[in-house]
Amino acid sequence: MNETILKKISELIIEYAKNQDVIEYNQVSKKLGGVITPIRLNEPLGEISLRCIKHGYPPLSAIVVNHDTRLPGEGFFTWVAAKMGYPTLPPSKWDEFFTEQKESVFSCDDWAAFLDKAFTLQNNIGTNSNKINLNDILTAKKYLKGKRTKYYILTVKAFFDTQQHGPFQYHVLVLDQDKLVNKSTIEDLTKKQLLTPAKRIGLQLLFNYASTIKNDDITMMHYKPDRPGEELWEKEKKNSLEPLFFEERSLFFKHIVDNDIDSESAQEESYYKDGKTIEYFGTRYERNPVNRAKAIEIHGVTCKACGFNFENVYGERGKDFIEVHHVKPLHTIGEETEINPETDLVPVCSNCHRMIHRRKNNVLTIQELKGLLKVHINDLV
Repeated sequence: MNETILKKISELIIEYAKNQDVIEYNQVSKKLGGVITPIRLNEPLGEISLRCIKHGYPPLSAIVVNHDTRLPGEGFFTWVAAKMGYPTLPPSKWDEFFTEQKESVFSCDDWAAFLDKAFTLQNNIGTNSNKINLNDILTAKKYLKGKRTKYYILTVKAFFDTQQHGPFQYHVLVLDQDKLVNKSTIEDLTKKQLLTPAKRIGLQLLFNYASTIKNDDITMMHYKPDRPGEELWEKEKKNSLEPLFFEERSLFFKHIVDNDIDSESAQEESYYKDGKTIEYFGTRYERNPVNRAKAIEIHGVTCKACGFNFENVYGERGKDFIEVHHVKPLHTIGEETEINPETDLVPVCSNCHRMIHRRKNNVLTIQELKGLLKVHINDLV
């Protein structure tokens, strides 16, 4: 929605209000040079009235009427009335409501102040994504409220509630120490209810960037530009963020495990030669993948024996890859044995995992392998 056109429409209606007169939809369209047809005026008129209401003024759209009925369109008696505190205004009350609001518009003598408040505050913030200046939003840092955290997820609403036609958009930004590290945009042609999907996308983007984060390391903030004169940033409450955080984190780790299982299963044939089955020391898919996901969540993806991290060496291809070692050898674990991911499972790199299990009758502990590493690394030095 073009701010210049919105202001021009407002100024046009105000001129009629000063003359104690109504203006027809087709007159507004003609005076705008036909850039907006009469039938498409509902959206800008709704936005203008919303700004009137929020600044304590009567709704200007009250004096924009149909040629035949001499009344505003139906949206004035439903949507505008609801914004004014009349959510179920019956048709029998429409004439009375119209007369009351029309007289309020005619009697107001402070429209210059309204124009200054409503459009100065709205500079460069429109209802479409190309009107939202994300750089300005990040530079201003007004999302920093209360206790600061390392990571921020920002959802930026890129339309007003009065916008009647899509696409409707939310921008999603992920910040690390106030630096933008990931971003995405969610869009729907018909639905405006995109905040919850935007929250989920924000968490997914963050997990892709830093998989082992904790809930307390995150603040989620929502930018709502259709609040002129009010606080534009709203903080996501902890009691609503936590369940979403843990749900998305579980899905994220499950996805990692599923991918690794598929990758490892594809190599299965390499462990069979000349008809003889060669026992593999610790196929991860032998046990509940949920346990493996939980172990990664608890311990991270860096080898507990040597400190190797696949992403640090292999980049994106190695991101979030690690093998999981069963502290108790698999052949000693009964089918009904409960696995504690915190104490029974340890993330290790492929090399260390091989060395731990190289001799079936002498499976090393993590500490024993660390001892070997320390001795031989010192010898090399």
